[in-house]
Amino acid sequence: MRRRTDDDGGVSRRSYLAGGAAALSLPLSGCLGSIGGGNGDTAGDGSLGEDPDRLVLRNGTVVSVDPSVGVLERGDVYVEDGEIADVGETIEAADATEIDVEGSVVAPGFVNSHLHTWQAGVRGVAGNWTFSEYLDTMLGEVSSHYEPEDAYLGNLFGAVEQLNAGTTTILDWFHIANSPEHSDRAVDGLADAGIRAVFAHGPPGDDGARWWEASAAPHPEDIERLHEERFPAADDRLTLAMGIRGPDYATDEVVEEDITRAREMGIPISLHAGSLGPGAVYKLEELGLLGDDLNFVHGNRFEDAEFDLIGDTGGSISTTPEVEMQMGMGMPAVGKAMDAGAIPTVGVDIVSNVSGDMFTQTRSAVQVQRGLDNRPTVEAGEQISEVSIDAHRALQLATIDGARALGLDDRIGSITPGKRADLVVIDGEDINTSPVNDPVETVVFQAGVGNVDTVLADGTVVKRDGDLLNETIDEERERFVESGRRVLRESGLAD
Repeated sequence: MRRRTDDDGGVSRRSYLAGGAAALSLPLSGCLGSIGGGNGDTAGDGSLGEDPDRLVLRNGTVVSVDPSVGVLERGDVYVEDGEIADVGETIEAADATEIDVEGSVVAPGFVNSHLHTWQAGVRGVAGNWTFSEYLDTMLGEVSSHYEPEDAYLGNLFGAVEQLNAGTTTILDWFHIANSPEHSDRAVDGLADAGIRAVFAHGPPGDDGARWWEASAAPHPEDIERLHEERFPAADDRLTLAMGIRGPDYATDEVVEEDITRAREMGIPISLHAGSLGPGAVYKLEELGLLGDDLNFVHGNRFEDAEFDLIGDTGGSISTTPEVEMQMGMGMPAVGKAMDAGAIPTVGVDIVSNVSGDMFTQTRSAVQVQRGLDNRPTVEAGEQISEVSIDAHRALQLATIDGARALGLDDRIGSITPGKRADLVVIDGEDINTSPVNDPVETVVFQAGVGNVDTVLADGTVVKRDGDLLNETIDEERERFVESGRRVLRESGLAD
């Protein structure tokens, strides 16, 4: 067995570039074997996957993203009651369900740190929109036509799409909280999908001018009810956050009131900032509101000093590269976040115009940053001596860094005994993944949605042998399609 050290900590890009690359570059070689099936009975009614008390993923290449575990060329992952109980070679586990994953790579489930899940029903309508067109049309028109059942269906299918692609955790930024019923049904959709989610309750989507243009309206009071009734426990699969407008979209008084309320409830805070211009971080510093519970989305136009302030106060930045580059927000800010010591993460944002999988978004973020870092050398007519972000660091962006940003790194983000079993099995024998010469590079640079063979969320097998195990989506598919079509018709975007 070979081992390779994973970094589970908060490595800044600055310290990484100073000498971390060599420690992360030892490849594993060889072509791995074939994938097989399981042999045990499962609990549960079958509507939401297989839920065995004890399960072993047997004979896979384990990419743990944990320095104490490393990369195991051939190893087992033993799960008991939804928790990773052991990782190692030939684990003895009597009476456990076994899934033979020989020939495959076992990795932590991806963490998508920013997603407007509800937009699954209006997929593929905004691929040619600018940011201004998105604000005017999606938040100024489309969102107002969503009924509670549309919110449920969008969140159900949007979340299952994530699971299908190996993403086991999302931050769902819900900005169509048009009524308490909308929010309740959105949460129901996440629950019925079986995903781990941070539900970032945002403003209503029924009046864009009121909520998104120098808004003087404080966050809806319904978040208090949600906190007390729908999210009473801090360690459940679904947890609560507040999606605030922030300085770019609301008055100072509203920003202060919203952040104070969230902190009184003890929940994290996410805000869109820096895609219109700099200054939001300076304003939060002036108001004394910066902190490690703030997740900044985009940040493309922040000044360097703003990134430094976020890093100094322990905040995180969610980069959504495809959306940002298409809509004219600016270049993705992964490198600047890392340089400043902020927690860098990757998200999808909206499937109304871009790819919904973390493979695409992570590759886009990393390769664009490599290009930005290479540019001065290229423009000088010289050759680069090393790349700025290697595959291992890229995998951290999509897993443990996302978990840290959401305050969940003690539960998910790496294959660590004691953490919850959020896992993805990637087939290493497909035409685009074989041979697996370096399993980390296979996951980051070679694999795609079609290679996701098996997915566990909180120990429940929600996808197996390439098939989703969720009866609800089969029952609701026609209603989901009609929901999206009706919303588009009523919005004037379809006949």
